[in-house]
Amino acid sequence: MRFRETRIFGTRGEVFGDGRYLRLYRFGEGERVFDLETEREGSIRSGHGGGDLGLVRAFLEALTREDESLVEPFSEAVQAHRLTFLAEEARREGRVVQVDNPLP
Repeated sequence: MRFRETRIFGTRGEVFGDGRYLRLYRFGEGERVFDLETEREGSIRSGHGGGDLGLVRAFLEALTREDESLVEPFSEAVQAHRLTFLAEEARREGRVVQVDNPLP
């Protein structure tokens, strides 16, 4: 299985992450490797690099406190997913899909 990869180049070095290891290379100093000990994919703790568990915790906290403001930041994520699904629908059906009011 292959995880998402991220590579960032800077003036003093680079950082590379592949979901399991984080490699920090500083020019002239060498490389340090950090093992992130990710859990097997399929676990709630591993979904989206562990982000899914954070979303579930925030949702449960909002329910416990009866505070809708704790889940307001997720509205953008919901809208982004909605637009992604509409784009996929348009691609599969070979047509333009009308998007009314993409953001609330």
